[in-house]
Amino acid sequence: MSISAITPFLVPPEQVEQARQSDADFQGFLALVEKSSGERVPLQALSKARFRVVDSRNGSIDDLTLTDTVLSSGQPVAIQDLIASTTGIERARLAHSLWRLDSFEGVKAWLKAVLAVVRLAHDLEGQLRGHILLAEIIIPMVEAVERKEYVLPNGDMASDAITRNLGIRAKVFALDRARRLPRGGNDGNSIMERLSRTLSSRGPR
Repeated sequence: MSISAITPFLVPPEQVEQARQSDADFQGFLALVEKSSGERVPLQALSKARFRVVDSRNGSIDDLTLTDTVLSSGQPVAIQDLIASTTGIERARLAHSLWRLDSFEGVKAWLKAVLAVVRLAHDLEGQLRGHILLAEIIIPMVEAVERKEYVLPNGDMASDAITRNLGIRAKVFALDRARRLPRGGNDGNSIMERLSRTLSSRGPR
């Protein structure tokens, strides 16, 4: 597995730990990430997992293993490489790399580097399942919010459709809220405050 593409976004673990201990904004963001990103499992358990991938060409493909390949940006990529970042990097460190970004361009570049996000969970039979969402599916939704188009072409609300995994939805809508604040204003400066205000302005979903 390779995580080289995401490496430039990462800071040393001690900086992440400092933020976890002293930055209330990151603490709130990380709590949301932990709630929304599935089970933590040891890497060796992934060899027995079965994966489901959703892409824009073929829809849902089920019962894949680590060595199966799918198309990512038109290129065949093994499942183990698609999920290398989200399974091979400590979750708080990966979440911090997204949290610290300050632009939509940064988020899109981060998504391209990650390739895909995976949510792992055991089913009722005890089988480990992984639901993979390709970055190329998420990025157009981010771009829609960037353009202030909150209803996607298929009629879904972007606030519902963008994945919560790793805090991606929270980050996107925090950036959306931040650009609509008065320049120089600091009211609602935290990512969690900006997110809650943005979504509440659209009503319950």
